[in-house]
Amino acid sequence: MYSLRVLAKGQVSDLSKGFNLGGKPFSVYVRSKSATEMATDTLLNCKLICDNSFGNIPVPVGDWTPAAIVAIAPNAIDLQKYEIYWGAGEIIRKN
Repeated sequence: MYSLRVLAKGQVSDLSKGFNLGGKPFSVYVRSKSATEMATDTLLNCKLICDNSFGNIPVPVGDWTPAAIVAIAPNAIDLQKYEIYWGAGEIIRKN
């Protein structure tokens, strides 16, 4: 069972090979790098916990998405325009 609270977190700084936490679900917070950005959402190419393949989903800019993401596709979002942070409802141990 996964907590509704963020128990582990980090920043996604490279999407050249995509991003995942070994099959564990996570949420993302997308933050605009521009002070004048007016977008309220953007599309993220990802795979959700019940998906069989990748696809676009709208995610809010400036808030956590409620989506249970298990993988972000390579180059799914422009990291020159946005910062992406991940949060998970369980402790993630990276080897």
